[in-house]
Amino acid sequence: MKSMSKRMFHLVIAAVMILTLLAACSGNKENGADAPKPSEGSPSASEAASNPPSSPDESDSIAEQIREGTYKFDPPVTITTVKATDSTMKFKNGETMENNVHTKWAHDELGIDIKFLWQVPGDQFNTKLRLMLTAKESMPDVINTEDMTLLDELIQSGIYRDITADFEKYASPKMKETFASNPLNWSQVTYGGKKMALPSFTNAGNDNPVMWVRQDWLDELGLQAPATLEEMETVMQAFLDKKPGGTNNIIPLGASLGSGAGTYYNPFTSWLGETSPVFGMLGTVPYQWLLRDGKLVHGSTVPEMKAGLAKLNEWYDKGYISKEAGLHDENKLAELIAKGQVGIVFAPSWMGGWPTGDLEKNVPGATMNPYPLPTQDGKVQARDTNYLRGGLLVKQDFEHVDALFLYLNRLFGRVNAEEGSEFVNGMYKGYDYDLNPDGTFMKADEIPGGHVDPNKYLLYNPTNPFLGMKMQARISRGEAPVTPAEKKAAQGNPKNLKAAEFVDDGWNAGIYVLNGYTGKNTQTMQDKGGVLVKLEADTFISIVYGKKPVEEFDSFVKEWNSLGGAKETEEVNAWYQSTLK
Repeated sequence: MKSMSKRMFHLVIAAVMILTLLAACSGNKENGADAPKPSEGSPSASEAASNPPSSPDESDSIAEQIREGTYKFDPPVTITTVKATDSTMKFKNGETMENNVHTKWAHDELGIDIKFLWQVPGDQFNTKLRLMLTAKESMPDVINTEDMTLLDELIQSGIYRDITADFEKYASPKMKETFASNPLNWSQVTYGGKKMALPSFTNAGNDNPVMWVRQDWLDELGLQAPATLEEMETVMQAFLDKKPGGTNNIIPLGASLGSGAGTYYNPFTSWLGETSPVFGMLGTVPYQWLLRDGKLVHGSTVPEMKAGLAKLNEWYDKGYISKEAGLHDENKLAELIAKGQVGIVFAPSWMGGWPTGDLEKNVPGATMNPYPLPTQDGKVQARDTNYLRGGLLVKQDFEHVDALFLYLNRLFGRVNAEEGSEFVNGMYKGYDYDLNPDGTFMKADEIPGGHVDPNKYLLYNPTNPFLGMKMQARISRGEAPVTPAEKKAAQGNPKNLKAAEFVDDGWNAGIYVLNGYTGKNTQTMQDKGGVLVKLEADTFISIVYGKKPVEEFDSFVKEWNSLGGAKETEEVNAWYQSTLK
């Protein structure tokens, strides 16, 4: 009897378990047949991972809602990360990095809790991550880094995953359109054809140079803006000889050869007052790798560089360039422009606001207008802003990749946001924007409690790198603005809009050349990079100043190669060949 009782007991328990499972399956099936809206408490994708959907249709429905950004996880799921802090990060209303307007949005809207394992100042970030790797500590689910060497180390560790299939399955159409906008977008994070991180971007073309000229001086002297190298020399000589506006101490060409905080790291390719177009008219772009005949060569070592140095030395001797240009960084040059001393400067498209605005305040009747870069024999090149900024890595065993893409898809909704969308005015009312009673935008300093940039709180900053510049260019050409972002751009500085048109024309004509090498620092770059850069800058500045003859360039190339340049070239080309596979 005791044996029969035990047997009956086990049979009853088994029957109860079977009925429970059947009921659960029936419940799941009903949920999948008509998935509720997020506000109604839609089933979580994490539950779907632990309890597989009862049908392919249910799984497809979940993925579709994630792509549309309409899903909400219930119960909430967690994404862990780490954060590099800086002095520009601000909080209000007693908030912190762990508990702020953005983390609350992620929790309330998406059912996602963002957890920071630690936060350290930016200069300690890489070291702390490397210590975690060395100690074999549990790593965060996602890491965002611009440091290509660190990114490579994390990928090589095997801890972070190939997101190719994840991106294809979960990324929204807007995300896919953004990342397909240029063949280079994935170049930094693609290993053996695998997408090993989600690439991060800044705004493309932001520092691309156009030519800005004192329009009032041109008008006074009856001159046209120069379109060629020869015409540019004619205009600079006229500025020097005729002193338009009665201006003393005229600097015909503003050049910030002291850029790089005195290290001469980039005397020719600074963000204000660069001279790369001078070399570009003669056939090279200094301080970056160029693709020639299927191989990468360093633009500072090709024969055309010698011609560019000779030209700058000639202009220095004639007084077209300030005798103190080697002491002028970008900010010092901006002061000279604002004082009304500079006639021509190669500078970004945004210069119509600053320092041109200061010039117009300080010197009555003065202004600078943008023009296309001048050419030599119909040709010119200049550096293209490197818009690639590392990427976001995703851990191999992270169970909620679907949640990450839900988060990203919603954030990408703010890129050229449509009327009525949640981010049409900005990220968060009372933080990065606020509205007056009449619906107009408050000025930043009028926002109650102060302006705060919520971008600092994000796991990833969604950016379409080419959207802004091309949008401004279309508006400058007369295209009617449609979206709120376009309407806002149309109210911008007309000079900046025109300059953006010239940048876009330059892209279309192949004028702007992106650095051909976008990988991590090679071993030689780490070991010898500082020595090579110093040799480069010291030699070039000495040639421009006339302290060394132009022929010294040939000796420089030999020394550059022997000190590590030849080895660096081998490494760079090995990387380039790997990207073609």
